[in-house]
Amino acid sequence: MNAYPAAKNLKIIEAASLAIFSDIDLSAAVPAAAQTPISLPDLSSGVVQRDLLLPWQRRKIMQFIEEHLTETIKVEELAALTKLSKTYFSRVFKSAYKESPYNYVLRRRMELAKELIAETDAALSEIALDCGMADQAHLCKTFRKVFGSTPNQWRRSSQVIQRTPGARFPSAARQGANTAHFN
Repeated sequence: MNAYPAAKNLKIIEAASLAIFSDIDLSAAVPAAAQTPISLPDLSSGVVQRDLLLPWQRRKIMQFIEEHLTETIKVEELAALTKLSKTYFSRVFKSAYKESPYNYVLRRRMELAKELIAETDAALSEIALDCGMADQAHLCKTFRKVFGSTPNQWRRSSQVIQRTPGARFPSAARQGANTAHFN
């Protein structure tokens, strides 16, 4: 005896099962709550927070940047610290700090250069290397772009401020006799 039913019998069984299922109204079997459409949160509202760096990520990034400001800092290194991909890290960094990682590091280097120029008599070439810049020309070009004046102009103006009585710069006493007088 054949264990498989004849092909003719299978067709009859399939037709009968289709007839049975087509007569059943499944809407009565499903509760009304399950029939309501699913509402997704409005992503444009302020309730859903996306593209944010967590506090531990911000802390690690800032600490790393400050410790390695005079060295080459790659976005890949910062992304690895935060355990994010390079592109996603760049996006959330820009969202958090309103500037790209590259521009942030460059601005911090220029702020360091500004302090060193005002507080020391070191040559601009030394300051450039101390700030992680390639050379003095790179420092001067970037400094002018960021602050609107050259490093030498900044140094002269800061020395004039330091010479005035009651100036708050701690380096004023240190530069005392070596300060050139500009009128």
